[in-house]
Amino acid sequence: MSKYSYEFKLKVVEYCINEHYGYLDTAKHFNIKSEYTVLKWVRKYKEHGAKGLIRNILPPNISVA
Repeated sequence: MSKYSYEFKLKVVEYCINEHYGYLDTAKHFNIKSEYTVLKWVRKYKEHGAKGLIRNILPPNISVA
């Protein structure tokens, strides 16, 4: 199971983007240990939208028929 929920990740990303806070300030605000975590979430959000924050259950090399 993911350490952070989808809802929490979305809240963090929206705070970072909409309020124009940097990754470090956002991480501190939400008590996230690493600003890199916020950076990864924002990148996924920008590339795939909100669904990019949902943790994949299957490894990337397995497809569902």
